[in-house]
Amino acid sequence: MKKLMVRLLALTLILAGLVAAQERKWQQKVFDIRNADAQALARLVQGVMRDRDTRVIDNGALKAISVGSYEANDLQAAEELIKRFDVPRGESPTGAPRNIEVVAYMVLAGKTGTVGDAVPAELDGVVKQLKAVFGYSDYRLMDTAVLRVREGQTSDSSGNAGMVDPNLPSAPWTYQMKLKATTAQTGPKGNVLRIDGFRFGLRIPYVSAGTQSFQSGQGAPIVTPNWNYTEVGFSTDLDIREGQKVVVGKSKVDRSGNAFILVLTAKAVD
Repeated sequence: MKKLMVRLLALTLILAGLVAAQERKWQQKVFDIRNADAQALARLVQGVMRDRDTRVIDNGALKAISVGSYEANDLQAAEELIKRFDVPRGESPTGAPRNIEVVAYMVLAGKTGTVGDAVPAELDGVVKQLKAVFGYSDYRLMDTAVLRVREGQTSDSSGNAGMVDPNLPSAPWTYQMKLKATTAQTGPKGNVLRIDGFRFGLRIPYVSAGTQSFQSGQGAPIVTPNWNYTEVGFSTDLDIREGQKVVVGKSKVDRSGNAFILVLTAKAVD
């Protein structure tokens, strides 16, 4: 009886192994790439694969991408991603992947002007719409960030966005901007810039209770402010028609009701 049980257990394990092997059947597909850069698109596809065994191989000369995986879901995701990005784009003189320029306008909205320069003329239309939607009467430009990146590539930028009121003791606001990939596509009204994995973070300083210190033989204490920080961020994928100004997000940043507004524009450059 004992030997029979051992044999049955061994048989069960063998059958389970055969079922597992059948479930993890290796599948392979080759995709013809007609419009996109095969190498850049292959990197994008590889980045979203869940199964570490999935293999993505590009061939620039043949304009093809080979995807192999044990997971049918990975093959389906690869096919959908390739269909999404392998589309006609704005023509470049060399036929190579284009450079995309992304401009971020960091705007502070409030009741009175306290920061930066007046909003530039190119944002007049956006400000008019913002006034109608949010009701803020004053808009000021804190800073402008520019990213230039080749199609399909990752890019990031960080810097100092200025101070809310230069006349008061303060610490600068700092920002970090990152995008995962961009693609220029030809649409009925001109180029459309597709931006995937866009991230923007703003670090805002504020003062908590100060630290007092005394000097020997002196009267009034010296108060040193304690700086702390809060963060505002936006994360999204979006399409921007060339020449269009897009409001990515809005968030209140202080007790007085001032709001930070991020506006993006993008274009393909040669």
